Amino acid sequence: MIHKQPRQGAATVGLSRISRRWLVVLLAVTAAMSAGVGLLAGGIFGRSEIIRPEDSMADVPVYAKVENRIVDDRLAFSGVIKSGPAVPIQIDLEGQEPIVVRQTLQAGEALKWGDLAGVVSGKPYFVLPGPLPLYRDLSLGDEGDDVSALQRALMQVGYLSYETGRMDSATMEAASSFFASEGFTLSSGRKTAVKNHQVEPSATPESPALDDSKTPEVTIPFRQLIVLPVASTTVVSSLEVGQKVTAESPLARFQAEDNFVEFIAEVQQAGFLKTGQEVSVRVVEKLVTGRITSVGPFTDVGNGQRAGHAVMVEPTNRADLALLTPNLSVTVAGQGTAEQALAVPLSGIRQDAEGTYVLRSSPDDRASKVSATRVPVTVLRSGGGFAAVSGDLAQGDEVQIS
Repeated sequence: MIHKQPRQGAATVGLSRISRRWLVVLLAVTAAMSAGVGLLAGGIFGRSEIIRPEDSMADVPVYAKVENRIVDDRLAFSGVIKSGPAVPIQIDLEGQEPIVVRQTLQAGEALKWGDLAGVVSGKPYFVLPGPLPLYRDLSLGDEGDDVSALQRALMQVGYLSYETGRMDSATMEAASSFFASEGFTLSSGRKTAVKNHQVEPSATPESPALDDSKTPEVTIPFRQLIVLPVASTTVVSSLEVGQKVTAESPLARFQAEDNFVEFIAEVQQAGFLKTGQEVSVRVVEKLVTGRITSVGPFTDVGNGQRAGHAVMVEPTNRADLALLTPNLSVTVAGQGTAEQALAVPLSGIRQDAEGTYVLRSSPDDRASKVSATRVPVTVLRSGGGFAAVSGDLAQGDEVQIS
């Protein structure tokens, strides 16, 4: 028997034809779906507002609420507390080797009229109230304006009770007591030669004999009395024992004026500042009332320092001087008003030919696409980025700021 084998070649050809037909169908369906997706995406993005150039350049309004807040229109400055100028105590060296042998002053201590400023080369130097126009050592019987000035100084420190303009015994005693209060006596400086007019038996008229003896005369050494311009001040520095007094290294230095506040004002700001004007100074947590004592000329200092006008301020109440610690930073506020009021950001204030106004709106108006309402206002003052206004506004209203 002869067995017939299957025709494998024909079967394979049939399957290939079927596979090709389904492949064609699958490709057609895929192409159709891709085209549909593309059309759908194109429609979506074509309607999108995000990528439309004309919409991306449009301004987005920003609104801020009307507030009831403090609006401070005072000029504010950053200042610093400075020490009063230091004044040297200079002495007349009189050609001596001026070595300090006793130091009586220490930095930070008080220096008052009548105090001993120091002892140099054995000589005491005292401070007295001025003016003290002394130009000579004074002795009994001297007269003049310098005598009157010395008498007034001794009266102010409690050693004399009247002024005559003549060096009498009471003035000499007062001066002697003044020096003795620190353990010193008046100098025996000037000596007066006394001539004996009696002719010695052995003398001839052409060569009369003279008595060479001289009587010591007690004097008040004017070089050892120094003027202190204020009744009491603070010692800044003082030479120690063994140090030499020179023009560059005075016996001591004292603070002639009180500490003060200084700040720099720009040219435009300086126009609003006047000598005598009251200002507020915030020192740490305390508010001090001060007065402008000077507005300096414009200075272009450079070197990292601000150019402008140096303005000096002192407290109106001397008790507040104790708060003025040198080198402490402070804030100075000039004249103006700091009160609560309806306020809007300065960027919300608009102005045109018809006047000053704001654009008021509300979320409901914006949702309904209702235009913002123009509201005329009057700006009362401005400061800190806000303007105090009056007009048909209420706290909580929203105004357009951009």
